[in-house]
Amino acid sequence: MKRSQIRRVRILYLLLVILIGISVLPLWFYGSRMVSRNRDTLETQEKILQSSISQSLAREISLYTENFQQRLKEFFDEVMPLTSHVAGSQYGSDPRLRDTLQQFVSDWPTVLYATVLNVEARGVQAGGYNAGDDAFLRKALESAFMAVRQGALYQSDPITIVRNGKSEPVMIWARSIMVKGQFLGMVAAVVTLAPLLQRLEETKLTGLEAYIVDNSGRLVASNIPAKNVAGKDMVSVPIVQKFLAWRGRARASETTTFDLTEGGETIPMLGTYSPIQKINWGVIVQRKERDAFVAVDEMRRDTILWGLVVIILSLGIAIVSAKFITRPLDSLTQTARSITQRDFTQRADVRSRTEIGELAETFNLMAEDIQHYIGELKEASEENRQLFMDSIEMIAAAVDAKDPYTKGHSGRVSQYSVILARELGLPDEEIDKVRISATLHDVGKIGIEDRVLKKPGVLTNEEFEIMKRHTIMGFEIVRQVKRLTEMLPGIRWHHESLNGKGYPDLLTGDELPLMVRIIAVADTFDAITTDRPYQAGREFHQALDILRKHAGSKYDPIVVDAMDAAYSKGELRKFETRRKTLETVPQART
Repeated sequence: MKRSQIRRVRILYLLLVILIGISVLPLWFYGSRMVSRNRDTLETQEKILQSSISQSLAREISLYTENFQQRLKEFFDEVMPLTSHVAGSQYGSDPRLRDTLQQFVSDWPTVLYATVLNVEARGVQAGGYNAGDDAFLRKALESAFMAVRQGALYQSDPITIVRNGKSEPVMIWARSIMVKGQFLGMVAAVVTLAPLLQRLEETKLTGLEAYIVDNSGRLVASNIPAKNVAGKDMVSVPIVQKFLAWRGRARASETTTFDLTEGGETIPMLGTYSPIQKINWGVIVQRKERDAFVAVDEMRRDTILWGLVVIILSLGIAIVSAKFITRPLDSLTQTARSITQRDFTQRADVRSRTEIGELAETFNLMAEDIQHYIGELKEASEENRQLFMDSIEMIAAAVDAKDPYTKGHSGRVSQYSVILARELGLPDEEIDKVRISATLHDVGKIGIEDRVLKKPGVLTNEEFEIMKRHTIMGFEIVRQVKRLTEMLPGIRWHHESLNGKGYPDLLTGDELPLMVRIIAVADTFDAITTDRPYQAGREFHQALDILRKHAGSKYDPIVVDAMDAAYSKGELRKFETRRKTLETVPQART
């Protein structure tokens, strides 16, 4: 019966999967859910924080600019009556106008410079910063002068100046002096945006990057010194684009994620913009996502780290536990496998008080009973085999006894055949078949008449034909025993030759089984080396010379070489008999 070819799954692996599943997977699921939930919570909190800060900044800046614009309006309104009583060319020499400018600058530290100019752009000025020394600011004032000539209220874009060794954003507000529709000059003030910058700087404590852009997408101020360049174009920043998309009509904040490209590197960002009402500016706060969610990333790393630690510990515990559970089963399996391989000496070494221990004890008792039973069967089988072999040898001896000159012939042929079979590397089962066939090869002689079988001289042709019938007689006798069916070829064909000149069936070449070729060489070798009525036995080496001479035509050269090798190894020494010289091959009647 064939063993099942189904691939088995070891219980050890199943237990490992179960133990890991109930220990690691819930923890991993819980950790993943917590990380995801905390990320969502932190993202919400970050959005709320950014929205709150940006809206607060927008309100403060809106109030600041609204208050300042109101103050500027009051200042302009205060200056206008003074200019109407003074000729434009005398603005610079009027003490009341000078005092008013000086008082305004003193009351408002954020005003760096104030001036009243006539139509020739000459007049009076006040303030701690000399605009005339700054070519860029002077050019901006000239642009303001040109703008107000048209009667417009002028507000410049943010301009960066250097004051006290530091960059500082400023703006210019200007108004024309008109009397009865005639342009008489300009009132202007240079206002610093440093308070706004200072407020932006405070947001750095929260780790946020904050900046202000105008309605054209140009930078007003930033809390990052390296980026604090007033007037810098920020239109390429995605969140600035979102703000500008409203075209000055934005009324609410918006928080979004976007990608910022800096130095060829793409950085995921989270940012919020809030509009500054009335002046249409926007306050933007932003942070790198990896910084915004650093706590979640740390939690994720910790979760993964501790998860790996738990997995390793769980694996260790699971392996030890699973092996502890499955070791007895492995022992039982190995013992059962040994028994299936007919090794009944193995026992399951299981010391357990569980049901597995009871199973192992019962299994060992069963194995012991099987071993005892198999032992008895082997003894009986050996006795039967020995009885069988004794019976065969007895039959062979009875046949040899009919002819005193062939006494012991069947036994010697059997031993020679076994030596040849072993030399040729045949398995033990085939060697036994050769032994039995060789022992019974001449059993048919029991039916040959004594006058022919025991004739001391050379047989006549008629007598030789009678003698050849012993092969068929032996075949007919033995084939009645089914157990000896595989031995029949050696009994019927041991006198056949490779060249087809043997008997009884004139077989040739490959038609002769190896068993037949072995027995033929052994039979001839014994016939040559033993005394017969018609010949004297020859030396073993002479017999080998004769066999080699007929190798390939009558005998199998491979079997002849095997006989030669056995003789060289000394395996035939105990069979050597007296040696006599004979020059020709006799007519053998074995």
